Amino acid sequence: MIHSLSSWGVVRELATSLIVWSRPHSTVPAFTDGKAIYVDPDLAQDETLCALVHELIHLERGHKGCQPPTVERDVQLEAARRLISFEDLQRVAGWSKCPEEMADELGVTEEFVILRIQTLNGDQVQTLWPPSEFIA
Repeated sequence: MIHSLSSWGVVRELATSLIVWSRPHSTVPAFTDGKAIYVDPDLAQDETLCALVHELIHLERGHKGCQPPTVERDVQLEAARRLISFEDLQRVAGWSKCPEEMADELGVTEEFVILRIQTLNGDQVQTLWPPSEFIA
């Protein structure tokens, strides 16, 4: 797993915030009220990491409670950028094109791999998967 320690290092920033290990709502695995982050203790490790970084970004931006879909999307994309460096994505893309395998290696969720790929520009995509690889 590429990010096992470095990704969790991002969460060190949470030391100034309170993490409450309790599912905040039946449909929401993590939530912030602007002061604390509430996280479902039954989440898998990769889900917990992604949820904590996502909620940390909400705290940084001063968000409290539910946000509009456009804000949530922006926070998701930023969390994916922070958790998956282009260099790590490039290393994994060298041997897999499967988001599930990539996520397992990167220590994040499959959703976050897909989100990170969505943040790439055309040059970065071609660096990961050159068109010549797909010519029959």
